[in-house]
Amino acid sequence: MDKLTRREFLARGAGLGIVAGMGLFTTAKFMQAQTAPVKKGSIDLAIARGGDPAANTIKAVKALGGMARFVKKGNKVAIKPNPITPTPPETAANTNPFVVEAVVKMCMEAGASDVVVLSHDDLRGFEGNGILAATSRAGGRVLAAMRRDQYQEVPVLRGKVLQRVEIINELLDADVFINIPIAKHHGEATVTFSMKNLMGVNWNRGYFHLNGLHQCIADISTVVKHDLVIMDANRILLTNGPSGPGETREEKTVIAGTDPVAVDAFTTSLFNRNPEDIPHIQYAYELGVGEMNMNKLNIDTIEVN
Repeated sequence: MDKLTRREFLARGAGLGIVAGMGLFTTAKFMQAQTAPVKKGSIDLAIARGGDPAANTIKAVKALGGMARFVKKGNKVAIKPNPITPTPPETAANTNPFVVEAVVKMCMEAGASDVVVLSHDDLRGFEGNGILAATSRAGGRVLAAMRRDQYQEVPVLRGKVLQRVEIINELLDADVFINIPIAKHHGEATVTFSMKNLMGVNWNRGYFHLNGLHQCIADISTVVKHDLVIMDANRILLTNGPSGPGETREEKTVIAGTDPVAVDAFTTSLFNRNPEDIPHIQYAYELGVGEMNMNKLNIDTIEVN
């Protein structure tokens, strides 16, 4: 049987009670985002520490089985960094461009036919923070999704607040989704990690802020299924986030996994917090998106020379 695209699923999903008349949606993979049961002995989180941003990224992905586990020949890959300001890596406001470059390059080496680095952020940010150049060097392309016609409405079947959300078209069309947030403070959400980073694939971010930010973050996490999360914690922003400038700390760490709740839960420790301190992590766990109990996870730590 031929693989369904994320859009083609709608036509075949009517029998499952999916509402018609809303345009083209997305596949079951997006509409039922949750973590698959973990095979005994497999690694849930790979923590690579001590090297430069690219080396940490490569080592963390390799520990999970390498990019070929996630990207197959001919796949279209959508990558979501955090590119909100035109400032250099020292500010820790954006995903490190060398992390992005390493991920795009690994995807291309695995046989991807197209790698698009996308976000609802101005192109000037991509240019100023180095992500545009890094993506180009590795063979990918950047999409600064600043127009509403670049988005498609999808239903949020398990949402508590969100009933519909508009997602970037090219993400819906992708075979593989990789989220590459940077770990940083956020004035309203407390922290911004992988699930908070999903606000940048959505059109109406203002709605989230006006209608319960933490629940909306959890709700959108039930829609967007991650194939891979790569947390850039090489340098983290501790204060005055999300844009800074603020206090930063070098951690020389990358956290990789397939479960955004688990990745985010682990990352709270870098901010001297617990997962249950962050409402959207707790809410996403309650919605079945992933696991927040570190005692239930198999964590592999790699020291990078």
